[in-house]
Amino acid sequence: MRLITKFVLIYIVVTIFVLGIGGFVSYHVIKGELDNELKWRFLDRVERVTHLLEKGKRFEGKVRSNNHINLEITALPNRVEPNVEISDTLVWHDRLQQREPNLKMVAHRNVDGTSYRITTYGALVESDDITEAVIQILLWILGLQVIGAVGVGLIVSNRLFKPFRKTLERIKNFTLRDKEPITAEETSVVEFDDLNKFVEEMTSKAVSDYKNLKEFAENASHELQTPLSIIKGKLELLTETDLSPEQYQFVEDSQRSVKKLSRLSESLALLTKIENHEFTETEEVNISELINESIQAFDEFIALNGLTVETDIENHVSLQIHPVLADILWTNLFQNAIKHNVEEGDINISLSSQHLRISNTGDPLSSTPEELFQRFKKDNVDSHSIGLGLAIIKRIVDQYHYSISYTYEDGWHTITINLQN
Repeated sequence: MRLITKFVLIYIVVTIFVLGIGGFVSYHVIKGELDNELKWRFLDRVERVTHLLEKGKRFEGKVRSNNHINLEITALPNRVEPNVEISDTLVWHDRLQQREPNLKMVAHRNVDGTSYRITTYGALVESDDITEAVIQILLWILGLQVIGAVGVGLIVSNRLFKPFRKTLERIKNFTLRDKEPITAEETSVVEFDDLNKFVEEMTSKAVSDYKNLKEFAENASHELQTPLSIIKGKLELLTETDLSPEQYQFVEDSQRSVKKLSRLSESLALLTKIENHEFTETEEVNISELINESIQAFDEFIALNGLTVETDIENHVSLQIHPVLADILWTNLFQNAIKHNVEEGDINISLSSQHLRISNTGDPLSSTPEELFQRFKKDNVDSHSIGLGLAIIKRIVDQYHYSISYTYEDGWHTITINLQN
């Protein structure tokens, strides 16, 4: 939900709440004023009747006023102290042919030693009528408030928030590959100026850190390869000399460690490049062809390990992906299935436009499948694996917004990549 939309909705909710309270108060104020006005009118009528009685005019029974019988004067046999009583009553309405609510006033007055009871009443304004009038007024006010809020919201959104939207768009388009920070632009709003300055400082630091990290990773990888190559060459020379069996075993162990360290350096450099999104260009890669060619290339290695490979590969399955990452993704998956298989084991490969699935026989897991996608996480600590294969696969999958899962069931390890992002 957009900020301005949220603001308008909050404004409307607050307005409705305030108008509800205002309507409740208005109803009681209006009703009170109308009732008080009617009471003062009755008191005035009582005082006029009393004045006429004092002047000698005599009334008896019901008296018409404005063609309605709403005044009754009765002489009492006993003296009564002057007082006024007000109450609600129902009076028959001839035109409507029903009883209508009225306000009734009964007053006692003493004139020339005689007590009179003066009764008068009049129609009240019905609560429904007051409620209807108040609701109509509130609806008009609410309608105008909504129109005003939407109008102001559009003006605010189009003008006041224009610098904010511009900054947001520049943040969305910002990439470390450009190696250029977002420069701050001055606006007429202090808060937006502060935001732009913060964005400039943040992106400048991100670009600087990215350059330093990239340079370090490249230098470290390059510098490591040189001494590793020297060590590897020296060890190979040692194997050609007269060595005891024990010394030869030490050299072989050292060679394996050097190879592992070399693979580790290359894998870490690759992983850093993937995480830094250095492989951004994409093209249509025929995954079906890539897998078939890879299987043929590994024929000797598969036969050497006594493995059986079964495939169910649809033709012409293509993905928009960097070709290098596509090759790395599949190679790591296939090598993982070969490396962690059992003697004379099986590998099943399934490919469709919806998914890529590779299964292999193997020993049960000693850890949860999710942990294997972490860096340097190996199910078998004695394994010669460096523990980065699945981590690299996971980063590639995440970069292209695919999903990946790892399951183990009935002796089968299965990795499934959902290709529908």
